Amino acid sequence: MALDDVVNAVDRVEGLLADGETGPVQDSLSWQRDDADIQLGKACAMLGTCRQLRDGTNNNVSIVELSFNAIERSFQFYLVEMTTAESSDYHEHSAVFRDIENRGVFSDENIADRIDRFRAEHRSRMYYDIDRPGRDLALGMHDLAEEVHSYIVTFADAQSRCSCDRTHD
Repeated sequence: MALDDVVNAVDRVEGLLADGETGPVQDSLSWQRDDADIQLGKACAMLGTCRQLRDGTNNNVSIVELSFNAIERSFQFYLVEMTTAESSDYHEHSAVFRDIENRGVFSDENIADRIDRFRAEHRSRMYYDIDRPGRDLALGMHDLAEEVHSYIVTFADAQSRCSCDRTHD
């Protein structure tokens, strides 16, 4: 690949974004119209990808990263759905976790704070391959993301809007 190929690829992406011609939206995200449902749909899509990646090998970093993202999108869904917040209010990851913790969504179990502390300490180290997550941690993170998502969706009484296929178990 030459420099011209990179320049052409950047030009193409910039052109697609400038023209608003990004192509068809993936099916699982095509019905969402409001901010909360967009976040819910993103969480569901990321969890679906994790389910597919679990069947492969050597996908640990991807599973961990998508699991963190799915947890954050699930929390953001709840905050936008149940408060006056908007997704654009959350430019920092820690704000989502702090607001969930402050709302007592997980009672007094400090779940959001515990996940945020783990995220703050280990996520970038895994993402940048300083720490290399093993298969057990990757699967554990996915299980955690599934449980958090399911809990949040139930807590918000939004089961009918969740596009996860819960028959994957």
